[in-house]
Amino acid sequence: MIKTIAWLTQLGRKLTFNLLPESLISFLVVGALGVLVHLTVLKLSMSTIIHAFTYANLMAMVFAATFNYVLNNNSTFADSALVGRHVYLGYVCYVGITAVGMAISLSISTRIYATHGMPMIAALCGIVAGSLWNYLVSYTLVWKFLFSLSKQQG
Repeated sequence: MIKTIAWLTQLGRKLTFNLLPESLISFLVVGALGVLVHLTVLKLSMSTIIHAFTYANLMAMVFAATFNYVLNNNSTFADSALVGRHVYLGYVCYVGITAVGMAISLSISTRIYATHGMPMIAALCGIVAGSLWNYLVSYTLVWKFLFSLSKQQG
């Protein structure tokens, strides 16, 4: 899967005439895979165990955030991948950061669902709203800061 992400990232670079940073394109590729995870978990949970959209959507967000963190650490930010105990510290920071993105996403998607009753469209609108926040803040605080910290500790 890591090779596929790398290939799609290079394709994205070519399609955008190298105007966007490689890390952003890779983050978006991983995010697109995370959207598939999110929508799958949302659909399965709404049809089986959690019928309320808000709770099912929140569960799907947590699954997708965990999936994205693991893939981003191993692909998007492979050159500054967190290892050892920093993987866990990075995950806690990442989830804390993405909690703001999740709150934005949950608020928007819940309102759209309440108005239109279309869970997949509502979830996608929320995902778009939280994605840019997640990239900018997690890139800066999780991988740049924690990687430099882990290099100092050696």
